[in-house]
Amino acid sequence: MTFVFQDSTEMPYQKNFIGDLHNFLLILEQTLPIENRIIELKNQIQEEENKFENEITMLNSFLSGLNTSLDQLTTKYSIEPTAKCRENLKESGTECVEKQKEQFKIALDDLTRNSKDEVAEMSNQILNYLEPFLWSGVYNVKVVKHVTSTTENITGKIIMNLSGLSYIYQTTFADFPLQVKKFVTDISIPILSRGGLIYKEDRIKHIDLSDFYIKRIYIDEDFQLDLENKKGIKKVNLLIPGDIEDTSLIYVDEEAIDITKSEELAPQLDLAKLDELRQKVEDYAGNEENIVTRTLVKVELDEKDAIENNELFECIKIIASQYGEVINDIFIHGITKKEIAIKEIVQGGIRNEIFISVNEISNRLSALGGDGLEIKGLLNL
Repeated sequence: MTFVFQDSTEMPYQKNFIGDLHNFLLILEQTLPIENRIIELKNQIQEEENKFENEITMLNSFLSGLNTSLDQLTTKYSIEPTAKCRENLKESGTECVEKQKEQFKIALDDLTRNSKDEVAEMSNQILNYLEPFLWSGVYNVKVVKHVTSTTENITGKIIMNLSGLSYIYQTTFADFPLQVKKFVTDISIPILSRGGLIYKEDRIKHIDLSDFYIKRIYIDEDFQLDLENKKGIKKVNLLIPGDIEDTSLIYVDEEAIDITKSEELAPQLDLAKLDELRQKVEDYAGNEENIVTRTLVKVELDEKDAIENNELFECIKIIASQYGEVINDIFIHGITKKEIAIKEIVQGGIRNEIFISVNEISNRLSALGGDGLEIKGLLNL
């Protein structure tokens, strides 16, 4: 299927933007009230902690004043019995004040513990709501993939970045253990090997990599791959910074050898095979069908935990700005600004119109108060 604007111009994002917009509005309705409740609870905790500190200060002042008064009265009525009474009263006064402090502390701990538990539960709830939306509903994100393979499982960390917003997924992949032959069966690298019946000399031989295990995949602007044989003795590090001609390949046995910098070995290296390996590994890491589990573990704004620091709304504003750009393009290619409409071309050339009215969006955002009105502006409505 193909998505086009109303004037039949193909959209730059081949996704159902109207569906994403519905999901975005739903996320706002689900998460913003929760964040506001978290802020209320944190403010309540802070108020109770301040109240506790004030009460403790007052009790300490009371005890100090009581002891001063007892000392003054004992001096005024300077006989042996008053001195004994003073000590008894000081002791009982201190005991009473400490008991009150303890009761205050117990009450505060109960309140803060329950409130912090509630905050933690609501923070997890926000992450659960965000998990499916952030995975595919944010536009123009830069994706970094880090996959680690063992003989037991393949785990990954996928980081998505956009204008200071960053969110992290922990994943597990299928098909472990991961071997090179899953992607390319006929692949080898040249190395120098000392041999000869009479005279020992360095000769070029090729090592088959198909049985090597993939230990680490890193995909960013660069592509990196770490391989090792079954015993973990022989290792290969492949770095492709973009152009296959700039490949760096290091082989480690007893020592590390940069094959791509060797005048003897570099010409023997099959760059086409390495490029094929890169493409197929990237396809594997990018295919959602290979992901067994996926969990959103953190949302960050400027490298700080956005949920913990109550910056979720700021994150949503970044996403809203991206949506606003798409909406602006839809209006440019459309026939009205009363609705946001695109077309979906399905099999046979049939065109289905998909739309949402601006009035519906405005009503849903207005129900969120000032935050909703700010988002409305960012959406260019």
